Formats: sequence, structure tokens, C-alpha cells
Amino acid sequence: MADEKEKQQDKQNEQGKGSAGGKKMGFFIWLILGAVVAAGATGGFALSQLLGGQPVPADTTEPVEPEKDEIFNPAAVTPGQKSWPYDKLDPIVANLDEPGVSRFVRVSVILEMSPKMDPVKGPEFLDEKKVLLQDWMTTYFAGLSLEDVRGSRSLNRIKREIQDQVNQLLFGSDKPYVERVLFKEFAVQ
Repeated sequence: MADEKEKQQDKQNEQGKGSAGGKKMGFFIWLILGAVVAAGATGGFALSQLLGGQPVPADTTEPVEPEKDEIFNPAAVTPGQKSWPYDKLDPIVANLDEPGVSRFVRVSVILEMSPKMDPVKGPEFLDEKKVLLQDWMTTYFAGLSLEDVRGSRSLNRIKREIQDQVNQLLFGSDKPYVERVLFKEFAVQ
């Protein structure tokens, strides 16, 4: 009988250890589950901040461009009124697209503007667009090769392309207000 009592006590002890071990396992599972939830919440918050961008302050206002009617007034053109030059563009320096050789071009451009564009408000409008124009021209000249800039026929083609693109960039489908493009400087080295 003593053996039977010992066996029953051993069984009870094993069952008691099992339930205590089960309690410890349950605690560790909850602890791991809590850590996973906290890591997921932190990662989700970080991702939302990265993808969400910066909020725009309420007091920020967009710059107001002058009305096109103020800048372009064909009705105000008097007979004999001449076009006017816009020469405030910085010289463009760009590497030519020549493999194996380092060649560059330096170009200073003057835009001859239509008399339909107000000679007082027009330069203000062009000053605002100056960075856009210079960026486009730098990219344009960087795509040309030495053969593309050689000879008067090529230079005339370049002038026409600049005129067309500047009119498109600045005025869209309106009438062209850049009448001519003039080179103040055109050097290839």
C-alpha cells in the first residue's frame, strides 16, 4: 500500500508540476504576443509617418501669379510698337553628349518678346519663370553632340527649337510671345 500511496503522490506531483509549468508557458506566450503587438504598432506608426508626408501649415498661401490679361494685352499694342528684349537669363554651360571627349558649350540667350506682352509686367513674369527656362536649356544643350552645334544651319535650328519650346513652356497653347531667339554668346570648347 505504501507503494500505491507513493505512486499516487508522484502522479499528483507530476500533475502539479505540469500545471505550474503550463502557467509559466502561458505567461511567456502572452509576453511574446505583447512584444509582437508592440513592435507591429511601432512599425505601423513609423510607416505612416514615412508615407504620409509633412502636413501643410494652415497659414501657407500659394503665390499669386499675375493675370494673363495684365501681362498679355494685344489690344494695347499701338501701330509701330516694337518687340522688346529679355536678356536676364544667365549663361548656360553644359557638357555636350560626346563619348570619350570632354566638350562643353557656353551659351548666352536673349529672348525677343512680342509687343503684345506688356514690357513692364512681362519681365516680372519671365523673372519668375527664369529657373524653369534655364533648367530646360541646360538639359537641352547637354543632349546635343558636337555635330549638332556645328555650322550656321545647326545654330538656326537650335534657335527655332528653343523658341518653340519656350513658347510651349511659358504660354502653352496661346499665341507665341517669343518672336526670336538671339545668341549673345555661343562658344564650344
